[in-house]
Amino acid sequence: MAAPTVIPGSRLLILIGAGGDSPGSPDVFSEPCGLTTKNFTLSANTTTNIVPDCADPTLPAWESKDVVSIAAEVTGNGIMAVEAFHAWADWFLGATSRLARIQLVSPTTLPNSLGYFQGNFFLTRLVYGGVRGSKVTIDITMMSDQQVTFVAA
Repeated sequence: MAAPTVIPGSRLLILIGAGGDSPGSPDVFSEPCGLTTKNFTLSANTTTNIVPDCADPTLPAWESKDVVSIAAEVTGNGIMAVEAFHAWADWFLGATSRLARIQLVSPTTLPNSLGYFQGNFFLTRLVYGGVRGSKVTIDITMMSDQQVTFVAA
């Protein structure tokens, strides 16, 4: 059996767009410093219908699911880096969605990326925590604002 190719956890990148300088100009992406745990979740909301057996309605019916919406969520936590403080605070207080990329960088494939998910996200949760004797922590949640697409490498 051959061992699988794996990716270090630090190579899950949460890249936030700074916004173009003018309409139509390209966005510049960077990863705010400090997050040590990151999660990217894709979810589907469904409705359920019961589909009876027409030949024998006394048999148990099967459930049928329909997808009515899909969403993406990014969560992360770690050390509150002073260098990233204003990026997070300004984004949250601005109450606007920003373009973000969620990228997995492979250590062995060319061009070193599996591709990325991209879409607009709201920063919906921003928590700072402190415990005496420890560093200040940060905990963030980003929720998708409309469609998220995957761009293959």
